[in-house]
Amino acid sequence: MGINSIDRFVYLADQPALLPILADWFYDEWGHHDPQSSPETMRNVLAGYLNTDRIPLTIVQLRNSMPIASATLKIREVETHPQYLHWLGGVYVKPEFRGQGIGSSIVEFTAQQAISLNVRELYLYTRQHEDFYNRLGWQVIEKPLYKGRIAMIMKRNLMESN
Repeated sequence: MGINSIDRFVYLADQPALLPILADWFYDEWGHHDPQSSPETMRNVLAGYLNTDRIPLTIVQLRNSMPIASATLKIREVETHPQYLHWLGGVYVKPEFRGQGIGSSIVEFTAQQAISLNVRELYLYTRQHEDFYNRLGWQVIEKPLYKGRIAMIMKRNLMESN
């Protein structure tokens, strides 16, 4: 469940040919709600995450060399909360792989990458997955109005996770 022997994690920077696939995922999942967004704008955003040794960066989980999930480490994702530096975002699992622990595996792997980059606290925002993240050790710290809707800002102290 989650990860098996045919799964591996890669940096998007090491497999940039996956960028259009992830851009389409992100546009279909989140971007289509924004009239300013398009698959092309999503590709441009993701092109800024092609790092392996510093944030921002994107991790992709592959199964049989095919992408099944992704997650991104970002800097100051929520502009209304600049006091929170490091963010987890773009957590996506292909629909046919949901409910199998893939989301947990990509979040945990990405948290480990954050730790390796000396990140002590990681934040995220969600509108509907509070229970999922809570099970992984995240706690709601605020419930602001963000982009016209209530969101939960959650925090995880990574130093306590080691």
